[in-house]
Parts: sequence; C-alpha cells; structure tokens
Amino acid sequence: MIAAFWFITIRSFKNRIVMRLRRLREPRYLVGFIAGLAYLWFMFLRRTVMSPQRAGVVHAFARIPVSQTAIDSISIFALFALILPWAFPEQSGGLTFSPAEIQFLFPAPISRRALLYYKVFRQQPQIFISALMMTIFGIRQSRFIGLWIPFVTLSMYFTMVALARARLKLMGIGFLARLVAVAALCTGLGWVFVTAFRTAGLSTAQIQSAPALFRALDSPLHAPVIRAILFVPRFLAAASFPIGVMQQAANCAVLLAIAALCLLAAGQLNVSFEEASLRTSERRIARIARARGQRAGRFVMFRRMPAPFQLRPSAHPEIAILWKNLIAAMRISVAWIPFLAFIVAMMLIPNLLTRHDYLRSVGATVALCFAAFFPLVGSALFRQDLRLDLPDVELLKSFPISGERLVAAEIAGPLLLTSIIEMVALSIAAIMTYRSHAHGVLAFFGTPQFVVTGLLFTIPICAAQLVIRNAMVVLL
Repeated sequence: MIAAFWFITIRSFKNRIVMRLRRLREPRYLVGFIAGLAYLWFMFLRRTVMSPQRAGVVHAFARIPVSQTAIDSISIFALFALILPWAFPEQSGGLTFSPAEIQFLFPAPISRRALLYYKVFRQQPQIFISALMMTIFGIRQSRFIGLWIPFVTLSMYFTMVALARARLKLMGIGFLARLVAVAALCTGLGWVFVTAFRTAGLSTAQIQSAPALFRALDSPLHAPVIRAILFVPRFLAAASFPIGVMQQAANCAVLLAIAALCLLAAGQLNVSFEEASLRTSERRIARIARARGQRAGRFVMFRRMPAPFQLRPSAHPEIAILWKNLIAAMRISVAWIPFLAFIVAMMLIPNLLTRHDYLRSVGATVALCFAAFFPLVGSALFRQDLRLDLPDVELLKSFPISGERLVAAEIAGPLLLTSIIEMVALSIAAIMTYRSHAHGVLAFFGTPQFVVTGLLFTIPICAAQLVIRNAMVVLL
C-alpha cells in the first residue's frame, strides 16, 4: 500500500512538471517563463556567481551567524502557530481531496488510516518545493533539511488537530468551548511573557542600537518558565536556523519523532471524515473559483456600494470609463483599503507612543519600506482597468474614443486610488522619520525636499506600474 502511494505521488508530480513544460510551446507561456527566469537571475542567482569581493558585500547579511535571540523570537511565533489551530471553527474533520481522488479512493477497499497516509504522502511534493525555494532564495543556513522536516512536522500536526477538533465535537466540546480555552491559554501566556519582561527591569534608555535592542528582547526569554513553555517550539526554530550541524541533526531527529507521533495519533482518532471531505473539497473548488474571479477582477464583494460621484449625461467617455472603474474598484477591491489602513496604524501608533529616538527610527524605516514597496503591490490590488474589460474588447472598440485616450481612461481609476494611498503612506513615513530625529542617510527622508520629490514622482511611478501590467495583458 505504501509503495502504491509513493508511486501515485511521484508519477503525479512528474506528470505535472511535464504538463507545465509542454505549455511552453505556446508563446504566452514561453514569454512568461523567460521573464520569470530573468527575474530570478537578476534578483537572486546572479549574486551566487559574482566575484568573491562583490559576493562578500552582497551576502554580508546572510553570513551573520544565527543567534539565540533569533531562535527565541521564532519560537514565540511557532508557539502561537501550534496553539491557534485548536480555535478554528472547522470541526467536521474533512480533508481536502481532488474529485479524481474521491472517485478513485473512497470506494476502494482501503481503511481510513490508509487514506490518511495517502494524504500525508501527497503533501510532500508541495512541501519539498517550498523548502527548496526558501533554501535557494532565502534561508540558506537551514541546509534545506532544516526547513523540510519542520514543514513535514507541522503538516502532520495540523492534520492531527483537524481530526482532533472533529473528535472533540463528538465529545460535546464545540467551537465556543475551544475558542474560550484557547483565548484563556493565550491570555495566560501573554501574562507570563509580560511578567518576565517586567521582572527583567528593561528600560528604553538602555536601547541605543540594534544589538542592544536584541539583547533587551532576548534576556527575559531565558527565564525557566519561558524556556519550559518554548521547549517544543524551539525545536522548530533551531532546526530552521541552526547554530551548528550537530544541533540541527538532533533537532531534526526530535521533529521526526514528533511527526510520527502526530501521524499515529491522527490514525488512532478514527474520525469518519469521508462525507466531511466531500464538503471540504467542494468548498475548496468554490474557493479556487472565487480566487480566480478576484484575480480577473470579476468577483463582486460589495454589490450595493454607491457610486463615488454622479455621472452627467453629457460627460466625456473618459469620465464615464473612470466612473465605471471607480465603482468596480469600490465593489471589488475596497476591502484592501481598511487592511492597508490597519497596517499604517500599526506603524504609526507605536511611533507616537514611544519617546525613544531609536525605536522611532526603526518604525520610520519600516514605514519607508512600506511606502517604497506599495506601488508594486497596489497595481495588483486594484485591477479595474484593461485587465477587467479586455474580455469585452468588441464593446470597447465601439466607444467614440481613440486608443490612447481609452488606455489612459482605463488606468485612471486604479491610478487615482494607488496614488492617494501612496501619498498618504509617504507623508506618514516622512513625518515618522522627522519625529525620530534620525541621523545620516535616514535623516534625508524626513526633509521637505524628499517629501516634495516623493509626492511629485508618486503618480508617474504608479502609472508606470499600471502601464506595464496592462501592456503585458494586451501582449499575451
């Protein structure tokens, strides 16, 4: 049985790769593949073949040894990642299978434990590729094995938790009870961490540099209670960011034992997940269709969102197209605006509350990075332009407007939204930098000259991003 599962997994993985390669015979896929290779070369691979002198400068950050501070910080995130799944509302125990797997495996004379093992095997190609890409383009000190084994352990743990939620439901412990228990546990853990930091007697006056900040954050995490709480999550962090080869080997061995225990426990739960898996698979298909509709700009989230302004009957065609795209953006992508506002608030509020210049500088740097990165993301969030109307190209040709004016009117709506958000983010980042009394290069970003220059170039940069994305759609 295990050999059959391995055969199906490897053959499916091979056929998927062959199918992707065969698609390269079409020009649009070939152009996209070449563009992707060029991006990987200039962003990542080119650095690996540089001269030793230049590579030493480029990879200086990558060669910094991993400290216990990084392991402790990652352990905290891993701890909450292990706890929070117990509070998820899904409690049917359904596992995601494809329609072909449901038709082939569910009527077959195999046990539920065998189905569970098959699901674990089918997860390995995705985990393998994710760990490999993260190792090549990011976390090289993990040596691949330090990412693959923690991902395998987490996948088996999450599978066990999904079945355990269904078993708890059969025992009369529903979603609300689990939510209250997880909330109480998180509150207790938060109180323990806050108490540890208070006991350490830390003060912002001691923080004058990045090493001092890391030492201040790490010292309370060595308390006996904190070390006991982070005992299991620290294996995940220490395997991904090892200090030595022997330590990584020991941590990976422990994680493999934990994964085997989680798989054994999931098999012993004996939850009837066939019918729940059918519903879960149907919801997955609906979710994929909804995601494709969102990428295509045709999934309407708020159908009753009012128009931003009243369109006059005598308005020019450009104004009508702008009016239409703004309505589409408010009904399709308006949910991104509160999310972006929340991110900006999370950067601004700590900067206003703290009185220490170094912490303000850290917050200002994060805000500047967000303002610099948003034009790249904003053109993908607001897609209500030619990417929305290109399927109706015959209708566009009937408009009394030239091609250049049509393209300008199509990108005007997303350009207006992204430019406003970028101006607000850039202004807030400049104010935060000015309040931090930064020195050196960072101080320039808080000057009026930078603010004026940034605001002048905001609209051209956002427009260039939109033109590139719309041109690629037309060409392909």
